[in-house]
Amino acid sequence: MLSYIRHSKTFFIVPFFIFLIHSLLILHYQHVLAQQNQPYEITIDIQDSTQVTKELFDPINIDQLISKAHTKNLSNTSQWWALLHYKKNLFGIKSLVDDPKFFLASDGKFNPKSELEATIRYLYSYNEKENPINRFMARYEWLKKELQTTSPYEKYCTKYQEIISFKDTIKVNLVFPTGYINSPASMFGHTLLTVQSQYNPGLLSSAINYAANTNETFGPLFAFRGIFGFYKGYFSIMPYYMKVQEYGDLESRDIWEYTLNLNQDEVRFMLFHIWELDNVYSDYYFFDENCSFNLLYLMEVTRPDSHLADNFFFWVIPIDTMRKVINAEFVERTAFRPSRTTTINHMVSQLNTDQINVVKSIANQNNDSLTNLINSSFTEKQKIQILDCASEFIQYRYSNKEYTQKEYQDLFINVLKIRSSFTQTLTYTIPNPPRPETGHYSSHVRLQAGIFDEKPYTEVVYRPSYHDLCDDPSGFISGSQIIFGETAIRYYYDNQNLLLQRLELINIESLSPINPLIKPLSWKVITGFDRMPLENNNQTLVYQLNTGSGYTIEIFKWLQIYGMIEFSGLLNNNFKHNIEAGPGLSAGIVLQPFQHIRIRSYIVDTYYLYGDAFNFITIKAIFQYNFNQRFSTRFEVSSWYNEQWDNQLSGALIFYFW
Repeated sequence: MLSYIRHSKTFFIVPFFIFLIHSLLILHYQHVLAQQNQPYEITIDIQDSTQVTKELFDPINIDQLISKAHTKNLSNTSQWWALLHYKKNLFGIKSLVDDPKFFLASDGKFNPKSELEATIRYLYSYNEKENPINRFMARYEWLKKELQTTSPYEKYCTKYQEIISFKDTIKVNLVFPTGYINSPASMFGHTLLTVQSQYNPGLLSSAINYAANTNETFGPLFAFRGIFGFYKGYFSIMPYYMKVQEYGDLESRDIWEYTLNLNQDEVRFMLFHIWELDNVYSDYYFFDENCSFNLLYLMEVTRPDSHLADNFFFWVIPIDTMRKVINAEFVERTAFRPSRTTTINHMVSQLNTDQINVVKSIANQNNDSLTNLINSSFTEKQKIQILDCASEFIQYRYSNKEYTQKEYQDLFINVLKIRSSFTQTLTYTIPNPPRPETGHYSSHVRLQAGIFDEKPYTEVVYRPSYHDLCDDPSGFISGSQIIFGETAIRYYYDNQNLLLQRLELINIESLSPINPLIKPLSWKVITGFDRMPLENNNQTLVYQLNTGSGYTIEIFKWLQIYGMIEFSGLLNNNFKHNIEAGPGLSAGIVLQPFQHIRIRSYIVDTYYLYGDAFNFITIKAIFQYNFNQRFSTRFEVSSWYNEQWDNQLSGALIFYFW
């Protein structure tokens, strides 16, 4: 119901204002959700209608065709609903396409029967201005089979004839670039399609993408418009290699490619529908009618009984759409395409310290570094490893604008020249990480019981999305925590109080380990309501904003340590000036000693300077055993210090779902 209230654009949801004000002012929005600034505009080849004479339509009885369509109840079939993107809601039937030119009937957006009648009349009646099949190829292809009637326009539609006569085998891939945590719009990942044949294979294939059409870079305004549907979303088409460069090189996102098992008739029908949607907009909604959701329709039209776009409610997360497609048995195989950062990290793991120092020297454009390498005592294989890693690292630094174009070209060409003098080829086999769909489901409910300062309680926690550092990391961004809307309701047995314990609007942490070449910044943003034991053993409900940044070091593959400089602000009308604010320091460890066990421990020491000056210390340790995609169990020990120590012990059972 919430999504349909939003669609009216006359209602506004107060919690979302808090969401966009406090989160998106802090996070970087250089990579906005508009994957393309402009929709792909296509010039439809309108055929000379003089080639089609009115007499050709004399044998066609339109009323008879409409009667036959009603007899077969075509307007209520899953195929027709998929083609028009119809959905039922509390108020009736509505197409999720919002562009008026997509509909032929005046009430076609809400009336499948009326739109079907108008479509039959449009496709099978004489039209001296345009060839109707050019506009609605998929509708025509389906109606031709159902009504067993061919329109005279068919042989005069060049694009239609081109598609049906194409003999080469066409393959369609569903592509999932993993999340980009430094951009809120992309941190959940993304999905797009690629269409390839022997004439445009692999990176030369065409990428089909859906995104909001905007140049907006101001975070709060972008978020507001994206949440409430003030952007128009379009499908666009561009070369796949440009998307790989954007995701893999510029944003350090690994890419998964899922080849769909569509037969050629299904592929052709999908292409017809893509043609119908060119330059046709739907209102874009960040939470539900987003890139991944709209892409489902391109696949659903090929197999309408799959109902891929059904059973999503208030939000649609890309990985959930991936699972829907996989569960519907659309996928025949998968492939992994590592990002440049993943490739460099793998190469660095195979180098010794001396080799790494040479790579850095080359990348820093030190004089004679390449000459010294040639004359060094390194083996040929070691020299090749250095040059291969240096070439990747130089490209990485150039994509981060650390070189001018001339500096990059001179350095990169010199490295390639020396590399070409070695005939040996090394193969760098990067192990495939767990596939994204194998990770735990994106929502969870946690049933928790514990003791706070000798007072027993029971707590129910609901997290709409997505993942924390103690969840099984398989299939997720390594070292990431992305939590939206986690709500905890607590009941104390001693005084029979039922309380809102916590409402985390946003809790995002990125703990990306540094290595000798790449040193990403670790950071966090936490904002929402929380009860804190501030005085007299009472838990005070405050609104908090906590940010921090620092670095993470990977001691072993299973052990990372981190430290951050932080800032914290608290709001409560019992505070002096209603606010407490001050700096702090934090340090912690994250370890996974065994496959199913995750442990995290940290300490945060904050000194509030503004308001009533005081020192507040938080110490927490979490042990979690992850059984599978559905279940985990968690134990927590927490202590807080503010003139006295307060302690809490709890245990929980977690159920994941989507």
